[in-house]
Amino acid sequence: MSGILVADASPLHYLILIDCAGVLPELFARVLIPPVVRDELLRNPTPQKVKDWMTNPPPWLKMEPVSRYLPVAHLHPGEAAALQLALETKTPAVLMDDLNGRAAARQLGLAVIGTIGVLERMAETELIDLPATVGKLQRTNFFVSPDLLIAALERDRQRHAT
Repeated sequence: MSGILVADASPLHYLILIDCAGVLPELFARVLIPPVVRDELLRNPTPQKVKDWMTNPPPWLKMEPVSRYLPVAHLHPGEAAALQLALETKTPAVLMDDLNGRAAARQLGLAVIGTIGVLERMAETELIDLPATVGKLQRTNFFVSPDLLIAALERDRQRHAT
């Protein structure tokens, strides 16, 4: 288990939908979110399963306010707040899928992991079956580059071949 991670709404949304959010504490001691991310996960048209999960979040998910909200061009409020929270708490990594958000995080010196990266880590530690979990993810409206997905599945196949 590594340290602390700040999460944006989208990865949490999909990890909840595919029943993998509960595996996050096996990889990270704590996951932090700013209030705006919680609000995004509770509003319509968010699936009821996600709303129910966020209504009674697990103890390892901590909501932390940001001292000041700095809007960032081309980012949604949740992404901007997640980056601000990572900086304020000196958390070195963020869980984020949005390309603009990922680029902004890297410019700020933060490590970035996305939904597929988290799933790969879960598979590496044998917490999930990656092909089956990716199949569940593909039955949602999650968008991922086919090349990224193929590469992740190939790495998983190679891990199992050795």
